[in-house]
Amino acid sequence: MSSSQPAMADLHGVRRRTFVREADGSTDRVTDATWVQGPSLFGDLRQPPGLDELVGRTCPSDLDRPQLLALCEQKAFAGGFEQDGEVFSWIRRIDLHPAGPLPDAGTLRWEDGVLVEEGLHEAYLEHWELVERSPDGPAAVLLDDPAEGCAGLLVRVGSWFAYARDRSAPLPTLLVPLVEQVRGCGSRAEAAALLDCEVSIGRVHADRWEIVRSTLPHRVGACLQPEPGPGGDGLRIRDADRQGRARPRDWRLTRIEGPVRLLTAGDARG
Repeated sequence: MSSSQPAMADLHGVRRRTFVREADGSTDRVTDATWVQGPSLFGDLRQPPGLDELVGRTCPSDLDRPQLLALCEQKAFAGGFEQDGEVFSWIRRIDLHPAGPLPDAGTLRWEDGVLVEEGLHEAYLEHWELVERSPDGPAAVLLDDPAEGCAGLLVRVGSWFAYARDRSAPLPTLLVPLVEQVRGCGSRAEAAALLDCEVSIGRVHADRWEIVRSTLPHRVGACLQPEPGPGGDGLRIRDADRQGRARPRDWRLTRIEGPVRLLTAGDARG
């Protein structure tokens, strides 16, 4: 079996997880996990089987408590990817869940074309298979919404994209798991607000940027359609409010990686 360590430049692309062995020894081949990696910025969404059938395309504000608790079973995060010698780290700028006590770090190696990830601080192992790379290279931006005080991120690799938008207000506590915070809320509206963190994966077909999976079920099927913001600065995307009503969101660009033209609707390619 051939094995070698990749370099950062080798890792941009879209990958799907085919296997994981968790720290407790359990294994999983059915969670739908997709990792979209740009030059350094990335988005990652992991959803358990059966979630679509349980929650449909319903806005969290209209879901009942058991459905909201089911949304907590997702894992979703986005941020920066770094390498320090043999160690790779995923710096989570946006995370559906409270930050864990340990950094997200591990080693990576190729084994017969499969990218194998092993945890540094936890004894997990994951297999990732390449879905797509882009001959044009990836592009990504960090985003800031000064009007609502939240951060965002957009990454494009070929016909795929990952979009993330953080909560406007942080979680009340970082010491309690999200599922326990949602379970303990006094009202459904309060519980739904805790889940108002978007990590979406989508595809670009011609000039249509369509979300195909999302932490927010009502966003599936929606078009992101990024375009230059008012005055030609920033980025405007088609977002939705907490009740699922369509609305534009104007982002300020705080960091740019790769050709920003790839992140606008006019340059979308099928």
